[in-house]
Amino acid sequence: MTSAQSRRSYAPIMAVHLARLSELAAVDHSCFTRAAGRPEYRERRVAVVLAQGAALHYADGRSGVKDFDVWSFYAAAPGHRFPADRRETHADFGVSEFGRQLYELQEARSEREATRWRGWQRYGGRRVDFLVRALPIAPDAGTEEVIDSLQHWLALGARSRACHKPSPWHLAQKAVALIEPADCRGLLIWPDAHHR
Repeated sequence: MTSAQSRRSYAPIMAVHLARLSELAAVDHSCFTRAAGRPEYRERRVAVVLAQGAALHYADGRSGVKDFDVWSFYAAAPGHRFPADRRETHADFGVSEFGRQLYELQEARSEREATRWRGWQRYGGRRVDFLVRALPIAPDAGTEEVIDSLQHWLALGARSRACHKPSPWHLAQKAVALIEPADCRGLLIWPDAHHR
């Protein structure tokens, strides 16, 4: 365990770390679906994944961890636009082998960014970013169907030619590993040779 600061940690991501991310994602889910939030999505969460740089490090053990990007996916409510596709929250992973992220405040591109970094510098561990999206899937879909839906979403994103790339394009550039459902925790679902 360390509280040392570094731009990246090269400590391996293990099952215990994925379990910790699952706990933090459950807290974020509770906050998102609270009575004053979006309670209609309380029973619609179908998957939680580790994505981007940390997922690539989980896959290859060489890329390093700057922060943890955790995405929760919900079954879309038919006929309704997903209300939170711009929602992003943050949490402290806590003291661990990964240490703390080093923020070079003089490199901030704005005062707003510098203010955020100052807040994150107080974390005891690496920052965890939580994002949410909806998938066109039933809330009671089986694990295989959920994985297929996620891989399809990533594959469509990977092929995007838009000037402003969508979220699935960014996620498809690295790796994606399941955190939930728990019985598949740690399963790498992207890159997937079938969809590339």
